[in-house]
Amino acid sequence: MKEKGKISRSVLLRLLKALMEQEDLKTVSQIASADPCLTAKILKFVNSAYANLQRPIHSVEDAIAYLGYRKLLEITTTLLATSLLSDKPPKEIKRFLRNAYIMKATAQRQAPQLKDEAFMVGVLYPAYEQMGEELLQLLKEAGVSKVVIDGFVNPESPLWIIKEFALKFAPYCRKLVEEGEKDLPITVGGYKKEFLMKVCFDADIEAEKIVNLL
Repeated sequence: MKEKGKISRSVLLRLLKALMEQEDLKTVSQIASADPCLTAKILKFVNSAYANLQRPIHSVEDAIAYLGYRKLLEITTTLLATSLLSDKPPKEIKRFLRNAYIMKATAQRQAPQLKDEAFMVGVLYPAYEQMGEELLQLLKEAGVSKVVIDGFVNPESPLWIIKEFALKFAPYCRKLVEEGEKDLPITVGGYKKEFLMKVCFDADIEAEKIVNLL
């Protein structure tokens, strides 16, 4: 039996699979509507200041149509990650979300076709550190692509390389946004300071939006 107030992990995995396979809007909406807690999260997000709507949305299908599959994929993956890391405080969740958005921004520059997969690896990496093969099996059952799986396990894969850069840059970004420290290196991983500062602050803003949903 599902714990009260918790989103069903099986529903999240089904939704993840439907989004990655680009199922039709009605099917995706039906899956999301299968869990009242998930429905509430989606409606909360779309009606938040993030969306800047003129009038509230009350339909899950309308909410998904407005947000789009890409943003819903980010939300779903984050909710899956937090369900697997239930002991993490919001501040820690924001940090690994920030790393995920750093990965997405880096992928946008290096391999734009992998930016969504980069976010997925980034946001689920803390769960992988705890669960290892158990997480990979869950993701395989949900139909997650090999390129994502390789991001966790294959040092030669593009997402592994982007992940390692994000982990290396994370301490500098944390000092920048949490401590106001601006004495960053001129380059990190071959990227110039101006680019890194923009990526860091943009990632922090996006991470805050998602954390406020949780």
